[in-house]
Amino acid sequence: MRLKLREGSEVPVSVISMDSRERYLWISMERIPEERFPPCMRNMLHRASEEGSNRAGAVLASFLGQAGWREDDALKLWKVFAERTGLSESLFRKWFARMNCPSCRTIKSDARGYPDLGLQGLSYCEPDGRCRDISWPVAYALDDPDWGWLKPLGRKNRVRVYNWITAREEELEVSDGLRGEIEKILAEAGSEKQIFVTKTREGGRLRIRFLVRDSELRKSVLSDLL
Repeated sequence: MRLKLREGSEVPVSVISMDSRERYLWISMERIPEERFPPCMRNMLHRASEEGSNRAGAVLASFLGQAGWREDDALKLWKVFAERTGLSESLFRKWFARMNCPSCRTIKSDARGYPDLGLQGLSYCEPDGRCRDISWPVAYALDDPDWGWLKPLGRKNRVRVYNWITAREEELEVSDGLRGEIEKILAEAGSEKQIFVTKTREGGRLRIRFLVRDSELRKSVLSDLL
């Protein structure tokens, strides 16, 4: 289960393990034409709105990246959306052929803001008959779901933690740099220290941070359980 973090909240955890594995992005061998785009993507192109534009722009860029479009052609199409919403090309560069297009479930969900990718309430998702049979926007447009290739994206670090609030084992993904910070914290934190994980906004972006506090929380939780 993924550890859910809200901006500014501090969740007490114990680190159970860390591991790494290579990441790959599936990309269609076929360039999917616009007329076969799912309704949500067509709506983004035809009636772009400034509300939620970062979220929608990221979703559209990630879709084009896996739909077999060349980067220069995809950027031209993406700019149809961006020019109506004032988005920077840097958002396209971050998401195109670098991130997975979110599932239909994620797109239908509510979100507090970017980088969460829920688009509920923005009138982009208008399911048609084909949408009932798929769960991923890219799959909507594919004739052959097996005709694709895997682009290497580098290593992904996974941290498994015990969440002292939910009393469950959960996990989250971290960068190589943050993994190094966690290893340093684990080496230096004594038995009287409590590790917290939080999400803070730095330079306009949300980042995961691990903190160490003097705390009796672990002892009090164990007392309650016993």
